[in-house]
Amino acid sequence: MLPNSTQKGMTLLEVLVAMTLMVVVSAISFASLNGLINAKQQSDAVADNIRQEQLTSLQLQKDFFGYINRPVKDEFGNLKPALLGRYSDVEFSRNGNFSGLNNHQSDLQRVHWYLQDHALYRNHINTMDLGNFAHWQKRKYLDEVKEFNVSYVNISGIESRQWPIANSLVPLKTVQVLIVMKNGVILHYEIGVTH
Repeated sequence: MLPNSTQKGMTLLEVLVAMTLMVVVSAISFASLNGLINAKQQSDAVADNIRQEQLTSLQLQKDFFGYINRPVKDEFGNLKPALLGRYSDVEFSRNGNFSGLNNHQSDLQRVHWYLQDHALYRNHINTMDLGNFAHWQKRKYLDEVKEFNVSYVNISGIESRQWPIANSLVPLKTVQVLIVMKNGVILHYEIGVTH
């Protein structure tokens, strides 16, 4: 008879089985983790787009609700109407900003919304009459914009793609803004204008 021997260590077969199990578990966990990372990146991108759309919506409404019927002088001294609009951009005068505590933060502004290279921009200047050294502050609000359309409706209900309507003294009633994103999202605003 052979003396009792206690086994020390593992056989080669046991090591191979353990390694195979470890590789299978690692592959499954890697695929799951990779899927989670991709899902998080996509949800972050969607959340960022929604955040940008909300910010744009708030700023557009804030600008138009602050509209004032005050013409301005351009850098050459020529008079420009309070609201100068075309189908793809709009420039107008607005009152200053107010904080949540109703503290006055700035004076009157001239604001310009427009589309450039598939991005929606807002320019503003904190002086009304532009002069020679006017410096517009530019900010991008949305990327991947397919269309930015603005139409103007006067109090008689006549819609136009530009403002002011030639030879018309009828005041503006509403501004309709349509933003179509490349991903198919459509943002539509109809903003009443007070005089």
